[in-house]
Amino acid sequence: MSDFEKEIEIKFPVDKDILEKISSIKLAPYEEIDEYFTTKEMMNNSIFLRLRRKKGKIFLQFKNITVSGKQTNDCYEADELHLELIQEQYGKIKKIFLVIFPHNFILKKIRSKGFFNDCEICLDDVEGLGLFLEIEGPREKILEVCNKLNIDIEKREKGRGYAIMVAKKLGLL
Repeated sequence: MSDFEKEIEIKFPVDKDILEKISSIKLAPYEEIDEYFTTKEMMNNSIFLRLRRKKGKIFLQFKNITVSGKQTNDCYEADELHLELIQEQYGKIKKIFLVIFPHNFILKKIRSKGFFNDCEICLDDVEGLGLFLEIEGPREKILEVCNKLNIDIEKREKGRGYAIMVAKKLGLL
């Protein structure tokens, strides 16, 4: 993918109740390693630049949250751009980013991914943060999933994502 695409998602901290509710969905695990390169201004404006490694591939990703869950009382919307890189490009870009961006950190997670009701269902075990359920797809389908699985939308994570959570934990925000 090389064009911007719209991402719509909702995220929940996971407890035993949520684990039970998603237990019938077949999820396949894999590791994702995200290297964030940023400034306080970028994070405060919900703009994220990262290098993502997953399933033997490397991606340069730009993400800009355009509509927060606080505005909609449910889902987040973001514009995203993903460019696949080869190893040599990754090394060169990382070197440049380390010089340009004063704040950088690594976020590791084991993502178990599946599908339900035309939505992507991800159970994320995020190093240092814990377990989260992420539901991504069209807004109306996401809300249907929450309804069908009897997940209380009021229990959603109201922050702005894993990067902000880690940045706060590291004292960068």
